[in-house]
Amino acid sequence: MKRAALSALLVPVLLSGCYRVEKPAQAQPGEATPVTRGDGRTLRVFIWSEYIDPDLVKTFEKQNGVRVVLDTFESNEAMLAKLQGGGAQYDIAVPSNYVVQTMIRADLLQPLDRGALPNLKNIAPGFLNAAYDPGNRYSVPYQYAATGLAYNTQRYVPQDTWAEIFGPDDTRTFVLLDDPREVIGAALKYLGFSANTTDVAQLRQARDLLRRVVAKQGFQGFDGGPGTRNKLLARQIDLGQIYVGDLLIATEEDENVQVLLPRQGTTISMDTLVVLRRSPNPELAHRFINFILDADNGAQLSNYTYYATPNAASQPLLDDFLKDIPALNPPAAWLTDGRLDFIGELPSGRPQRLYDRIWTELKSQ
Repeated sequence: MKRAALSALLVPVLLSGCYRVEKPAQAQPGEATPVTRGDGRTLRVFIWSEYIDPDLVKTFEKQNGVRVVLDTFESNEAMLAKLQGGGAQYDIAVPSNYVVQTMIRADLLQPLDRGALPNLKNIAPGFLNAAYDPGNRYSVPYQYAATGLAYNTQRYVPQDTWAEIFGPDDTRTFVLLDDPREVIGAALKYLGFSANTTDVAQLRQARDLLRRVVAKQGFQGFDGGPGTRNKLLARQIDLGQIYVGDLLIATEEDENVQVLLPRQGTTISMDTLVVLRRSPNPELAHRFINFILDADNGAQLSNYTYYATPNAASQPLLDDFLKDIPALNPPAAWLTDGRLDFIGELPSGRPQRLYDRIWTELKSQ
């Protein structure tokens, strides 16, 4: 999910005096925060904006007699650029799963001390040992978002299938995400393939399918989460491909706006916690990660962010509102039977070029 989109959705909630609390002072994105290196009492975290409950930070500070400094970024690319540029040192970063391998190759990460992370046992097995980090040597799951089909029950109630968009019928209006990997990935899942396939024949099938889809009269264009949410609230479209978390504020506003995960499966993006190779305080960094992996703390985190938790021990402790949204909590079997695909890093070469060409063609029509 695009964190900036969620932040935009959270603004009205913050202003309306909901249960959110004032967040502690943070550096602006791209700005360094002076900190004493290696003092064992200051932890520096490089994280997406609005992506941790300030009360959790305060609790960790109080329990450990330390200070936590949060610097923020708005994209994985911005995070990588700052870290590779040799700027200010951080202890922890929060990259998306498909960036972890890039960071490992760039020698930006240090291996985790599993002995210092007893709460790792709380993570659901299906979220461990993923292809982007076999054995979780460098990362642990933090929060995740799946992509689904959104709708307004006052206008249309779909079946739980990508055929609602990718099938031959052309009686429904819909929008697709303005994201190449999500759109191509959804077409691939509908066809029964992996969303990360590098098979040229499979990619050509997805290309041909998408050509037909964007030629439909019901296709209303590409849009981001907030735009799709607003169209659904206004009952302007029947269906929208959307990140599940992007829809939750709309569901609070209008319970008729719902989201489902198609039965063929979908894509999923996991954000992770990593300890940076140049961390001045690696022991404190491990202590913080283990704190986040606690069941109560994991639930408090998701209750604040509206993102899904990979922490199985946290699930019973989530707010009822989050528990009642099946799309936020995919069936455990989906994690092992291939229906949920983590968006992975594509190898360079012909497959990457094919993805690029497919997207360029779709956007030009």
